[in-house]
Amino acid sequence: MTRKRSEQSIHAEETRLHQPSTQKILHRFIVRKSDFYRYARHVHAWLSAFAFLALIFFAGTGLFLNNADWFASNPDEVNFQIKLTPVVLAKAQSLENPAPLLLDVIRKQSSQSLSGAFKSSDLVDGALDMRLEGAKGHTDISVALDTGLTEITVKPQSVLDTLKNLHKGKNVGTVWKLIIDISAILILILSIAGYILFFSLRKRKAISLWLTGLCFVSLISAFIWGVV
Repeated sequence: MTRKRSEQSIHAEETRLHQPSTQKILHRFIVRKSDFYRYARHVHAWLSAFAFLALIFFAGTGLFLNNADWFASNPDEVNFQIKLTPVVLAKAQSLENPAPLLLDVIRKQSSQSLSGAFKSSDLVDGALDMRLEGAKGHTDISVALDTGLTEITVKPQSVLDTLKNLHKGKNVGTVWKLIIDISAILILILSIAGYILFFSLRKRKAISLWLTGLCFVSLISAFIWGVV
C-alpha cells in the first residue's frame, strides 16, 4: 500500500513538473523591449527593398507634378477615319447600348492604337460619341450610325504627363491602383518601424522628441500660413 502511494506521489510530481507554469505561459506572450526593437529592425529591413523603390518613384513624380514646366511637351494628336460595315451598324442599332460592340469593332479595324479605356458615350443627332481615357492619353470617337463613317482623334500624353497620372492614380486600371495601395501601406509600416528604432536610441531620445515636436509644429505652421 505504501509502495503504491509512493508511486502515485512520484507520478503526480512528474506531472506537475512537466506542466507549464502560469509564469512560463505568460512569458511566451510577453514581448521584451529588446525583442520588440529587434522585430522592428527586421520589419524595417524586409520592407526596405520594395518600399524604397516605390518611395523614389512617387517622390520623383511628385517633384515633376509640382514643377510641370520643367519638362513641358505637347505631343501631336492623330486624326483619322474608318468606315464600319452595314452589318455592324444594323447590329449596333438593335442594341440598347451599342458602345461596347462598336468600340470592339473599331479597335480591331483601326491601324492606330487607341489611347485609354472606355469612359463615356453619348448619342447626339444620330451619331454616337465615345470618350476613352487613360494614363497615356485619351481618344475621342464619333460614329455616324447611318453611314458608318467613324472619326477618331487620339491625343497621347507626354512621358511627364503619364508619370503624373500614375502618381495621382488618374485614369489608371485596377492593377496600378492596387500597387499604389500596397506601396502606401508598406511605406507607412516602414516609417513606423524606423520611427520606433529612432526612439530606441536612449542617448538620443531627448533629441528625437525635440525633432519630432519641431517637425510637427513646422507642418502645422505650413498648413496654416502656407495653404491659401
